[in-house]
Amino acid sequence: MKSIIVYYSRTGQTAQVARSWAHRIGSSRLEVIPMAWRGSFREVLHYIIATLTRKDMEIDLYKVDFEKYDRIVLMVPVICGMMSAPMRTFIRQEAGNLHNVEYVIIHKGVMIRHKSLIDWLDRTLGENHIAASSIWAGWGKHYKPARIDGESILKQKHIR
Repeated sequence: MKSIIVYYSRTGQTAQVARSWAHRIGSSRLEVIPMAWRGSFREVLHYIIATLTRKDMEIDLYKVDFEKYDRIVLMVPVICGMMSAPMRTFIRQEAGNLHNVEYVIIHKGVMIRHKSLIDWLDRTLGENHIAASSIWAGWGKHYKPARIDGESILKQKHIR
């Protein structure tokens, strides 16, 4: 099965997990990057405001033919209970091109499934997901699965 992991990482932790999982399952990766991102205080503040107000952010251009992949894994970081703005922007822009999708929701704090987020993703993409996983990132610890539904890549024994 040919798959691609699409992710956004503000701090680098999600990127590290995406690289590791992509290597283990032999998939491609695509990082969603905000335009002109240098990590300055002003840009971080813009990111937080866009995330909390559910507004889009301008993201870097990329050219990927998603039709050639059997599975698209969206690693969705949740900040303060909201999907990160760059990932939301990517999903809205590519809604018609993303099929056979798995969601990996990454969050800190309370271990919950984020059902409303999963429902929003399904409605926005226009189809139901193959699998949905909730990954809890403990403060300063490695990512570990908190809940796995469907046929997730996380169920493979070499990922857990």
